[in-house]
Amino acid sequence: MNMRRILIATIIGALCGVFCAYGTANIENPTFPLTTGLLVSIFYNRLLIGLFIGMGDNIRLHPVLRGSLIGAVMTMAISIIPLTDGQLMGGVTFLIFGIIYGIIADVIATRFS
Repeated sequence: MNMRRILIATIIGALCGVFCAYGTANIENPTFPLTTGLLVSIFYNRLLIGLFIGMGDNIRLHPVLRGSLIGAVMTMAISIIPLTDGQLMGGVTFLIFGIIYGIIADVIATRFS
């Protein structure tokens, strides 16, 4: 296990988590319930994406594909609730950005580790 890769990907995941939580906090939609718990879970989810991408260096896939798969699988944890509550755009947005952040974290971690 490459500890440098894990550290790089986890830091990128934390930065993406801050960015995503900040962006979510600035949404002004009365039908979208914004709570502190939601913002913390968004940050934590993005942090976990980075951690799992860092540990996934033995998965023999292209970094873009590997990052998008790990990002999608990990983000489904926070995308399911908005999707089932009728907040289609909220769930899809979480999923799309999870895939994007997964790709960013994997490409950068692969490049610099």
